[in-house]
Amino acid sequence: MKNYKHILLLFLLPYSLIAQDSTKDPLQKYWKLRVNLSTYVAQKEGIDIDPKYIYYDFMNLPIGIPFNYLEYIRLDKYQYVDVDNDKLILPAYQAYIDMKKAGSIHNAIINIKSSYRNKSTQVYMMNKYGDQHAEKPGYSEHHLLTTIDIRYCGENTKLFLWLLTHAHEYGWIPSYYFRKDSQIRKEAWHWRFVGKDAAQWYRSTWENEYKAEIIRLEHI
Repeated sequence: MKNYKHILLLFLLPYSLIAQDSTKDPLQKYWKLRVNLSTYVAQKEGIDIDPKYIYYDFMNLPIGIPFNYLEYIRLDKYQYVDVDNDKLILPAYQAYIDMKKAGSIHNAIINIKSSYRNKSTQVYMMNKYGDQHAEKPGYSEHHLLTTIDIRYCGENTKLFLWLLTHAHEYGWIPSYYFRKDSQIRKEAWHWRFVGKDAAQWYRSTWENEYKAEIIRLEHI
């Protein structure tokens, strides 16, 4: 049996290389590492994902692939803040507050419905709602303290329109809305803080899909 964790640690997440990549074009940044991640996912998960849909967030964790985050992250090294009866790590919290303030000026009221989930909570969610509505334990972005479900943010709302137009400016992306590989239904309310660099990549990569949704929402 292949030791996928060993392969990943050696070849797929060399943080020093990530930090040293000075490529300015976000569509080309970390390209070799993204190709490796694509190969890894094909071998481990049996899913083929074009490297152009794969990237790294500000924590050097993958975006755009099924990934067992709990095997590789140590959240105890991050400072977190209590917010809306939930919690976020400090950079995500600061970006959330900035986005919330900006939205309120335009009557886009942003409040957190839920955020962090531990493994036990994710087991409960999957057992209750099934794999069309919840990721496998370990794979949920809600484990990261960087992901929120936004209250009253349906796919036909003005709030969703505002977020699609502006959230990337604050480092947030609708990471389960445009994913090609995910079995999870589209979730307009699910937003992950990835940092401004990664959010710019995501917005550029899915530009046509963003524009189509924005046009659709403007005509509702």
